[in-house]
Amino acid sequence: MKKQLTYLLILISLHTFAQSSLEFNGMFQGFTTYTNDSDLKLWSGGRYIPELKYEYKIDSLQSFSAYGSANLYADVQYGGGDPLTNAYINPYRAWVRYAYANSEIRVGLQKIDFGSASMLRPLQWFNQIDPRDPLGLTNGVYSALGKYYFKNNANIWFWVLYGNEERRGFDVLPSDKKKPEYGGRLQLPTPKGEIAFSYHHRNAIYDNQDPVYPEYINTVENKYGIDGKWDVGVGLWFEGSYTKLQDPISIFTNQTLLNLGTDYTINGLNIVFEHLFLWYGEEWNKADYRGNTSAISFNYPISFFDNVSLMVYQDWTNNGTGAFASYNHDFNLWTGYFMLYYNPTTQITSPVVNNDLNQFTSGFGVRFMAIINH
Repeated sequence: MKKQLTYLLILISLHTFAQSSLEFNGMFQGFTTYTNDSDLKLWSGGRYIPELKYEYKIDSLQSFSAYGSANLYADVQYGGGDPLTNAYINPYRAWVRYAYANSEIRVGLQKIDFGSASMLRPLQWFNQIDPRDPLGLTNGVYSALGKYYFKNNANIWFWVLYGNEERRGFDVLPSDKKKPEYGGRLQLPTPKGEIAFSYHHRNAIYDNQDPVYPEYINTVENKYGIDGKWDVGVGLWFEGSYTKLQDPISIFTNQTLLNLGTDYTINGLNIVFEHLFLWYGEEWNKADYRGNTSAISFNYPISFFDNVSLMVYQDWTNNGTGAFASYNHDFNLWTGYFMLYYNPTTQITSPVVNNDLNQFTSGFGVRFMAIINH
């Protein structure tokens, strides 16, 4: 009897092991940035993002998975005086996911990303992905995200966020982390492409931090989005959003953004062009501020191991020009990057979303970066 019970336990254990998997991966990033347009001319540091993923297949239709990663970072900046150092350990992703047939729900610290545009993105509601960053690093949001995929390739999303206060994408105001945010997205197939409608509701906070005439407003904000993309020989897309604040806050009461874009690949060279229209106004039908930005990017694989890219954008309203060029080579164990860039030193609004995970400075800069994945 004991032998039979032992065999049964062994079989159960082997079956469970066969249905589950545990993976440990990681990415190390080392960088050095030099600029002559800052008091701190040299900036060096490293980042390590370890990742642990567990997946268990319950049956042919159901599965459970969990994912966690951390952001371990340290840097030093050199100038005329003593060097400045910085170091921290933060959670990067931490979520659990349950999938059943054509549906899934994911809860935790995660990345939420959607939309048709690639550089100037009105629907960058939940992340801070910099189009110049080859790694696409971005902080996550604490949220629950549900998706359902229909047989005709349509899909619907629902989300709830809580505990987030940072500005994301083109957000003018931070969120009230003590109040939940919620919304959804419906994506439908069309001939040669797709179209989608998105909505998001949150409470936003305006605080002028003026000690003499302080003003603090906690207001409801509703975002409405629409985007579409088609392949008609060339890629064509549009992406737009309209944001309405319940309480009037100067020209930011009504915010409208619209991106029009196209791309084409010829002899391996991929060319992407986008133009962003931006209107801010106290009234929905009157723009008190108009922004116009064009961006173009080129990407060309020189060989199987080498790639070059170039991105240039022009802010026509504020007369600001930015440029970014990159060359990377894949070695046996790591990938090396050499980057040249220029960021305008003064801009009213930045058309390119930046975040605290990148090391781009104002003015001219040179950056060396090494990436090791395991």
